[in-house]
Amino acid sequence: MENIDIKGKSLFLAGPIPRDENAISWKKEAIDILEKYEFSGTVLIPEKRDFVAKSNYMEEVDWDLKALSSCDLIVFWIPRKKPYMLGLTSNVEFGYYINKKNILYGRPDDADEIAYLDWLYKKDTGKLPFNSLEKLLVESIKILK
Repeated sequence: MENIDIKGKSLFLAGPIPRDENAISWKKEAIDILEKYEFSGTVLIPEKRDFVAKSNYMEEVDWDLKALSSCDLIVFWIPRKKPYMLGLTSNVEFGYYINKKNILYGRPDDADEIAYLDWLYKKDTGKLPFNSLEKLLVESIKILK
């Protein structure tokens, strides 16, 4: 994993990581959106640049915890699709950080099994989840300005 080097405001892109080399990561689209709206802070991405089916899991979660604790905002996007985009670790991170850090949450309307996350987010923050990655990231940028 890469070193955590934060410059300016920072956000962590939390959500499912592809578990198959044929699944497409949503994080490339997120980076494109952040560039479109000229976000100049640090984006922490908990995903290797190249797909590695068997990586060092404990190294990955250690990096994730350090990055999650260091960032200004955690942005959860949960485009859960079985069987390749489950987001099981993301569920735990969501529950752990919902009352500890500043978070935003969204998911596409066709995501699998997100009712509990929707309910908990609304209950604990009073906000509805975003159903557009672009709107979620635009709001993230506003919060970080």
